[in-house]
Amino acid sequence: MKKILSIVLLVAACTAQAQTAEFVQLVPTPYLPKDVNFSVGAAALSIPKYSGSDESRLAAYPMFDVQWKNGAFFSAINGIGYNFSKAPGWQYGLRMSLEAARDESRSAKLNGLGDVNTALEPGAFLNYSINQNYSLVSSIRYGSGVDHNGLQLSVGGRATTSLNSRHRLSASFGANWANSSYVQSYYGVTAAQSVASGYTQYTPSAGLTDLRVGASWHWNIDTNWSLTTGASVKHLTGDTGKSPFVFQKNPVTIFSAASYRF
Repeated sequence: MKKILSIVLLVAACTAQAQTAEFVQLVPTPYLPKDVNFSVGAAALSIPKYSGSDESRLAAYPMFDVQWKNGAFFSAINGIGYNFSKAPGWQYGLRMSLEAARDESRSAKLNGLGDVNTALEPGAFLNYSINQNYSLVSSIRYGSGVDHNGLQLSVGGRATTSLNSRHRLSASFGANWANSSYVQSYYGVTAAQSVASGYTQYTPSAGLTDLRVGASWHWNIDTNWSLTTGASVKHLTGDTGKSPFVFQKNPVTIFSAASYRF
């Protein structure tokens, strides 16, 4: 079953480099207009070549989202999961998500470090809406890294304000904690990697890995089409920021996504 879910998510993302978001973003079940709600689209991004890279790359990915009134969801952003809450103020449940691969070939600065493959992560989420403008979000995911023992815990919040019926502004913040298996896979250097890459051997400890802030603008073009544009900046902190192949502690991501709602 786990293998089937992994294949479904990988095919849906259409690339081993895509990954689902840290936080689940769902329309509250009571506000869903239909029993099954669909949207499709595409996103363009400017993102770092790897976490800590001072080089950027352009990427484009297909987007899709399906949310059922019974609580199930299937999304390029949210993964596959189920929201058990029927109350508008709470969302909690289980999901399968993806952690993106880190390919050695993506940057010369990764030479000798090897690949970290795309990982399927079972996990859980809990969101609380203080009111229609403010919400707190959290998630836990397990299964990333070289040995698939990486554990991540993320907490954050979102603030949204409507300028009018068509335009909405949002701001977000988040913090991510990871265990030693995760940080070693993505920021550490083993003895063998040190010989192959020339970097000093490095063994980071579990802890807070990054802090993030972001902002976006959402435009409802008409009843079906919408456009979302935004940017986020991540600050690598603690042992992750001290990694010998981290050259930019504050990488920026810029994105724009268009979607059509059925």
